[in-house]
Amino acid sequence: MTRTIPAPSNGLYSDMEDTDNQKGPERDETDSFHRLVRHLVADGDSRAAKAGRRARRTLKEMGAVR
Repeated sequence: MTRTIPAPSNGLYSDMEDTDNQKGPERDETDSFHRLVRHLVADGDSRAAKAGRRARRTLKEMGAVR
């Protein structure tokens, strides 16, 4: 009878963390990230408006030709 030796493991916590990481980002993580990005965009837009500038937002406004 041949026995297989299990692969080495870093421990139960590490295995659980690896399994969780394979699932991808969780909803609360992405929500907080999007909230941060929206805040940064709004802050940048208000600073640009105070300085009399406006960011170009479309390809046409940036001068791109298709």
